[in-house]
Amino acid sequence: MAQPISTISLEQFRKLTPINGLREESLQQLYRRVTVHKAKPGDELFKVGSNSADSFYLLSGELELRDHAGVVMRALSGGSKDAEHRIAHQIPRKFSARCHTEVTYLRIDSSLLDVMLTWDQTDSFEVDELHADQADSSDWMTRLLQMSAFQKVPPAHLQAMFLRMEAIAVQAGDVVIRQDEDGDYFYVLIAGRALVTRETPTSPKPIRLAELDRGSCFGEEALISDDKRNATITMLENGSLMRLAKDDFRSLLTAPLTRMIDRASADKLVESGAASWMDVRLPSEYKNNHLADALNIPLFILRPKIDTLDKSKSYIVYCDGGRRSKVAAFVLTQKGYDVQVLKGGIAEDPE
Repeated sequence: MAQPISTISLEQFRKLTPINGLREESLQQLYRRVTVHKAKPGDELFKVGSNSADSFYLLSGELELRDHAGVVMRALSGGSKDAEHRIAHQIPRKFSARCHTEVTYLRIDSSLLDVMLTWDQTDSFEVDELHADQADSSDWMTRLLQMSAFQKVPPAHLQAMFLRMEAIAVQAGDVVIRQDEDGDYFYVLIAGRALVTRETPTSPKPIRLAELDRGSCFGEEALISDDKRNATITMLENGSLMRLAKDDFRSLLTAPLTRMIDRASADKLVESGAASWMDVRLPSEYKNNHLADALNIPLFILRPKIDTLDKSKSYIVYCDGGRRSKVAAFVLTQKGYDVQVLKGGIAEDPE
């Protein structure tokens, strides 16, 4: 329906509410990541009852706000004072926003905007406290905030996380994580590229699994599961990393992101169709014993398979005792999936 076109001017962007409540630095960070869209007469930006939490701003043209019966309750024109505010922002939507003429509009991730507003209005948080020697610190922080997983973390935890992260420089060939060693840090790749490899008894050489680009996060699996590193990560070129110590990662990120659910409540969600089971154990374990209609995606292939999953669905992940399912939940949440972890795992299956 809508096609992205050129961006809005910074002066026009500054007039929008509540964007105009951001500090200048935050406002410009957000501005660099927005795109203006165009829609045709008759197109709908959103419908009555929609739970889309994105913020919409009308820049030009005319919109009609219609109720559930299609009755026009209000007209909105680009360039007006009313258009400086988000369009009918109540969730779920009380109106449909239908284009009366061709319009241009802005669409912004509301969660990201909310976190930035919260930070800017929290006296204890100052961006220049966060690794002032890191020239692009605001960029990597914003990239993390755009990940749905980090938008679910309470602002106070995010503030503490950023303040406790340590910047380190790395050179091509440096081994950041080595397979079979204990996990100690969670990492964010700020600059450069890295290679992920794994050694196996059946292969004479390490197997190449993936390449990581700027903005990638890694190292969380061993920290969540309290197990050894399952792969080696080597820098392909000079770069820089931010790292967070194990105890800080667990208290600030793992705890708030792990949504636990008991078996009785999980069964009700699955039976009602509101959620689906996901078994992250090995195929041999799944074959021996699994919950009815569970999707089996072993943890070791979850990342390559993740884009095949339906983001409109909610998943309840399980394993035997909870370690693998907690890792899976963190990985899935990073990618925007709605996930809960079965408390105690399949070991507590009453059947």
